[in-house]
Amino acid sequence: MKKILTFALIAGVFAAVTGSVSSTVLGTVQFEPVVWGNVGLRVDNVSKDSAVFRIVEGGTTKRAIQGTDFEAYLVEMTGKPPRELWLRAKQPGNYWVDYFFTLEGGLRNIGMIDGKGGSGVTQVEDLDGDGKAEIAMFGTPLSFMVGLDNSKSPFLTNVLGWDELRLADVTARFPKRIRTTILFHYYDFLKSVEQNDAPSEKSAALGYYANSLQIGEGRIAKAWLMRNVPDAELRRWLLDNESRMVNTFYSYPGCRIAISQTRELPIDLPSCAR
Repeated sequence: MKKILTFALIAGVFAAVTGSVSSTVLGTVQFEPVVWGNVGLRVDNVSKDSAVFRIVEGGTTKRAIQGTDFEAYLVEMTGKPPRELWLRAKQPGNYWVDYFFTLEGGLRNIGMIDGKGGSGVTQVEDLDGDGKAEIAMFGTPLSFMVGLDNSKSPFLTNVLGWDELRLADVTARFPKRIRTTILFHYYDFLKSVEQNDAPSEKSAALGYYANSLQIGEGRIAKAWLMRNVPDAELRRWLLDNESRMVNTFYSYPGCRIAISQTRELPIDLPSCAR
């Protein structure tokens, strides 16, 4: 477990896979209080492999979040000072839960992304220059599709942004970012066909189609697949599961992110009804 808590102003890309952060470090402390607005932040050891991140006001703990490791950053998400707190809490099992807090109108949680089950935050950055950072995330809500090899689940990319009231899905506003994922699945499909890898072929075709739907290009993707998928059985599988796939991914990221205005923790982890 890291014994250093770092606060940084996000100035670039946060890569969840590598753990790298392009940022301006504001301060590094070792289990000492750090001030955020009118509250304090600190980490307390519970055991050799467990700790608690505390948000403290007037000597009283207002929020207590458990984890095996923590990363905390200050980032402007609503366009109004003070900056919001992005807290990453590593959990047993080596996955992260991302929390977002604001002090506007009092301390409250505005979002929680559960990384368990194949989701994660890849970037928190102002993507369109409006002074408010967006959250880029990925997930595998299609992993339980009937007839799909779960070990080869396709992933979806989504972007969340502040809509003056709450975090909302703004994926359609960033088609270039989603096309990166589309191209990944596209080339993965071509490679799978060449290698005669049917499970990977199915996963890549589904990922290509689902991500295209998110930016209004589903009709184009479907037409391409119907022309280029060499296996008639796979084409039939895509058509038979089309409505299931659409219903599943339209409920996402709602099944992976909890958005609330709660002033108390813990809150229920997000879950999908399958």
